[in-house]
Amino acid sequence: MHNQTIEGDMRVWNVLQEHPETYEVFRRFGCPDMRKGFFAMSAHIMKISWAARVHHIELDRLLSDLNRAIERHDEEMIARH
Repeated sequence: MHNQTIEGDMRVWNVLQEHPETYEVFRRFGCPDMRKGFFAMSAHIMKISWAARVHHIELDRLLSDLNRAIERHDEEMIARH
């Protein structure tokens, strides 16, 4: 179970690597596939707050959905065991 909360100053790439379940949240908000190519390179340096600004996403809403995805994932993992 994760105790870490996703925050705006975190790098997109680190969040995607640590919490792959957040990928669909980024995509749902209109972000490009940041797992490969140019966007993967930019994800290494881009903070979540920057990504929200670039893609015209309300930061609080994005953070809320990212954290909710992690919580759901954790709950599913607990239920399986």
